[in-house]
Amino acid sequence: MKRFILLAWNVVTGLFVLLLTLWLAGPGISETENSQYNFWYVIILGIWLIGLRLQFNNRFKTMGIIVSLFPLMFYLVITCRAIAY
Repeated sequence: MKRFILLAWNVVTGLFVLLLTLWLAGPGISETENSQYNFWYVIILGIWLIGLRLQFNNRFKTMGIIVSLFPLMFYLVITCRAIAY
């Protein structure tokens, strides 16, 4: 049961981080002919993937959960700030 909850948590957070990373790294709405991509957001997806990998090693499971929470919390904070303003 614990393994299923961990897997479901990783799927939900992974989809959230992946979709927001693709959206923020993309060109967005541009009024010029030159579209700009911001690939720095892909680093956030990489951090989440490192945390995912650490979660499936028994020695580093807690560290993996903490590392994978950083991208999720970052996106939740910027989403809440965007809604508030």
